Amino acid sequence: MTDLVKVRIGDREGLGFQALAFGAFVLFVLTNVKPIGIAVAIAGALVLIASRALRGWTDPEARAQAFALGATALMLVVGIVAGPWRPYILVTTLFVIPLALAVAYFVKRRDLGDRGVRLVATAILVMIVLLIGVLWIVPVARPAADVLYLHESAAEVMLDGRNPYTDAYAVDTNPFAPDGAEYTGYVYPPIPLLAYAGADILFGDSRWASVIAMVIVSILIVRPWRTMTRSQAGALIAVGLAIVVHPWLGTVIWFGSTEPIALPLLIGAALLWRRHPVWSAVLLGLALGTKQYYVLALPLLLVWGDTYRWKRLLIAGGVAALAVLPAFLLDPAAAWDSMVVRLLDIAPRPDGIGITGLGLVSPFWVVLLVCTVVAVWMGLRGGSSARFVIALAATLSAAFLLGAQAFGNYWFLVAMLSLIAVAVDVSSNGSEADPDLVADREHRPVSQGS
Repeated sequence: MTDLVKVRIGDREGLGFQALAFGAFVLFVLTNVKPIGIAVAIAGALVLIASRALRGWTDPEARAQAFALGATALMLVVGIVAGPWRPYILVTTLFVIPLALAVAYFVKRRDLGDRGVRLVATAILVMIVLLIGVLWIVPVARPAADVLYLHESAAEVMLDGRNPYTDAYAVDTNPFAPDGAEYTGYVYPPIPLLAYAGADILFGDSRWASVIAMVIVSILIVRPWRTMTRSQAGALIAVGLAIVVHPWLGTVIWFGSTEPIALPLLIGAALLWRRHPVWSAVLLGLALGTKQYYVLALPLLLVWGDTYRWKRLLIAGGVAALAVLPAFLLDPAAAWDSMVVRLLDIAPRPDGIGITGLGLVSPFWVVLLVCTVVAVWMGLRGGSSARFVIALAATLSAAFLLGAQAFGNYWFLVAMLSLIAVAVDVSSNGSEADPDLVADREHRPVSQGS
């Protein structure tokens, strides 16, 4: 007799998330009609859909491992195909392939229960991140990116003892802005300010903050110091590999995009979700305080159906508010103008990877309404931290699809959240099991076959 666990892809969160994933895929293709755009869209859509569907299969570790290795192979192919349009992605991919093969070898080893073996595999993942960081920071000319100018200016202003929310400035590199246009005021909250300006002061380049964040991500995904089964270890190493070989990681680092900073905090929050809910909420609040679009997580927290909902909402919301507060204490009007008003006034970008790339524009209230509906729709059932991360990815996907602008770094974040959810789902088996997740699996319908 064989037990076959049915894949539940028909419930509201499954259908909603797959619909959003397919919408992201279609728009990415339509706004990037090149092989690289199509290939990245396919990889992103696979990650989005599979990360939700994985939860319903008999052996989540084996399925996660197979999927992550398949996604890794696809992403490496994307890196090669990108050569004619983005040659340095191809160069990076050729450097990474030998290390990726070494990690894939470790995934299949029978002694993965040994911490030393997992430590070596983790060290190789860290080497991949460091290699990508060095390749994209040291030999390559700095991009003409306003984000990068802003980090550097903020570092200079802080060293002079001035307020970066009033005195930092950057040349507006938006191709649709008037020639020579500039803007004043640091546009990100204090946590990325400290991370990127601090990296510029300490290491001479703000982009090392992203590299350090991704190193921490690769370590937290595998966690070689923890006791786990061989199948868990193999799946987590495979997911870690899929994360570090994402073809857009190099450009995210190169441009100084701030998305990587929140990822270690979100992983920590997801892993501590049940065992240490207070610390989990603190880390979640710090993560939400790194970018303005994370305010969309508040409706999700408000309706999230578990026993820690109100405690998590109050702590995470309070910590996020405290994380942003220093900017307003320095100069309330300047902080409001730079972090809120400027972003709300951004004109739709025709080169965006969303509906703006198709010449369509959604009013802000429509974007906010759709994101709230998605968050409430996916949050009412509640459940495990893996589900929360997936719901957050879906909510942000709706915002990026309909918002005034969305670029590769935005969809990089969605892919990272999806892979993190797979890793957290695997980690929640065994000694760190999430009670809601275990109950959900135990009560799934089972059909008998011979």
